[in-house]
Amino acid sequence: METINFQMLASLANAARRCDIDLNSVMQELKLEIDMSGDPRRRMSLSCFSSLFSAVEARKPSQHFPLVFGDSFNFDGLPELATFVTSASTPQEAMRVLDWSPKLLHPNLHFITLDLGDEAALEIKVPDPEGVNEDLPGFVEASMSAVLKFIHLLSPGSHLIKRIEFRHAPLTQESAYQQLLKTSVLFERAHNRLVVDSSALDLPLPGGIPSAHHKAQAVILNRLLPDVEEQTLEKQIKRLLKSRLSLLSEPIQVIGEVLHIHPRTLQRRLKSEGKSYAEILGDVRHELACEMLKGSVLDIETIAANLGYSDRRSFTSAFLKWQGMSPREFRNQQ
Repeated sequence: METINFQMLASLANAARRCDIDLNSVMQELKLEIDMSGDPRRRMSLSCFSSLFSAVEARKPSQHFPLVFGDSFNFDGLPELATFVTSASTPQEAMRVLDWSPKLLHPNLHFITLDLGDEAALEIKVPDPEGVNEDLPGFVEASMSAVLKFIHLLSPGSHLIKRIEFRHAPLTQESAYQQLLKTSVLFERAHNRLVVDSSALDLPLPGGIPSAHHKAQAVILNRLLPDVEEQTLEKQIKRLLKSRLSLLSEPIQVIGEVLHIHPRTLQRRLKSEGKSYAEILGDVRHELACEMLKGSVLDIETIAANLGYSDRRSFTSAFLKWQGMSPREFRNQQ
């Protein structure tokens, strides 16, 4: 028997209401049970989604259900995700969340970003090991619609999107796609993808808050995606430093206190992993420095202070060792 978690149920209920569909009768027909475990990682199978779309279509919805379902995706159910997106400094920075889609959204949902010169494409792939529901049209359309909502959440009124391409033929009148997606839609193409203006991906967003963005990322990785990466001490420290930038200027003794590990034990465990705290601190500062120089309008003095440097000269000296150029030269090349 298939189950449905609360977050998915909220999105489906909203979509059913908008399409004038009795969701309860659909759930009874498909024998869908509500998952009471509260585990957001439990997902409906592709075959269940296929049956769901067919059952809804048989009830003659007032709007094209897959698109409305995607547009009804409940970001409020994942506040860390919403914070990560809305605090990003550039669209490119925010789109990293799509790398986590198999864990956050559905294990069969994958996004691939392609550089096409003046354009960039976000390709949607829905693999099915059984080969029955690969690139399931309704599922692809719902995912595409959710991505559009994600982009509008990120940058309301933006002109990032150029067109949408689907591999399949229209599932309803083409005018319904134009009405709901509000962009050019092409069918029976080689790929399922959303095409955007590549130059717009690196434009600064007015709502960018780097500290909030990094903290949201740390929460997502620690709480929502604890099994994305191996839990080495090095990675724990990196996540801690990224989530609390004030610690970038603190010695290893303070890091040990936060992690409840004696400093000597901390040093010994890092040595067993072939690392030192100085190396980890340098790696985090290097990564954040590049992100801040590329994805924000902060001046170099402020970036240096955010990274725990006492002055701009110390930051510039470190950056020269990392990149072989000054921070200003690096920013001018982006």
